Formats: sequence, structure tokens, C-alpha cells
Amino acid sequence: MMIEIERVERVDPALTTGLNALFDAGMTWDEGNGQTFLANPDALLLVARWDGVVCGFLTAYRLPRFDGMGSEVNLYEIATDEAYQRRGVGRALVDAVKQWAVEVGAVNVWVLTEVDNEAAQGLYTATGGERDEPVFTMYTYPIASGSGPDRAERTGGEEGR
Repeated sequence: MMIEIERVERVDPALTTGLNALFDAGMTWDEGNGQTFLANPDALLLVARWDGVVCGFLTAYRLPRFDGMGSEVNLYEIATDEAYQRRGVGRALVDAVKQWAVEVGAVNVWVLTEVDNEAAQGLYTATGGERDEPVFTMYTYPIASGSGPDRAERTGGEEGR
């Protein structure tokens, strides 16, 4: 098969270049944060290669629960280079995260996507995902930290945009 899926435990400069090409605009691999992510046994970075060329990635997190249900896995992000879409790369990445969920004893894998992201919804449906209703609304709480830009820098100096 032309698609190879690898669980990444170390990112070298060549892989950094390949990942940066797949990230959303303005995002890049950060060595410090990346190493912290990779050192976390509850975090997963999968890379897809097509004949050795980086063509996709997936990140996920195992989320232990306090109740009797057991752990869940959050498929956090998935991307496939446009030139490799509709060739089974996304499917292979989803299959690999489902296998990891089995290995870590999770009871399910879940993912959120925008209601207008038809491509993502098509992938999740085609790979056995079951759509939950009703649609949820997500809230985000920005947190100022000592290691990143302060709130004024993040908001361009405008509070409460």
C-alpha cells in the first residue's frame, strides 16, 4: 500500500517542514510545545506518508473519566494535503486512531467539526462515525499565561472583542 501511518515520537527538521505545510495558516510546529505534547502518553501524533512524502496528520488525546464509563479519545485535529485527498489518507488516519483507542482502553472516539464542514462530516460518516444530535455550541475561555503573549497582545490591544 502507498499509505504509511506512523505514530510520531520525535520530530526532525524534515518532518517539521512537512507538518508546517499541512497546518492551518499561521500555525507552525513549536519545538518546546511539540516535545511536551510528544512526551505525554495521553497525546497522539500520527503522520501519514504516501511513498515517503508527508501527506497528512492527526492529533488525538486520551481523556480519562472519573465515572465507570472508562476513557474516551478526542480526535482533535486531522488534515490531508489537498493533492492526496480522496485517496484514503483520512480513512487510514481515522482507522489508526481507532486502533490506538482500543490499545489505551477507550470506550469511544469523538470529534467535533463545524456544521458547514461537509468534507469532514463526509469522512467521519464514511469511517463509521455516528452523528450526535443536537448540535452543540462551544465556548472558549482565553487564559493569560506567563509563557505566551499577554491578553493585550493576543487581542491586538482590544479587550472584549
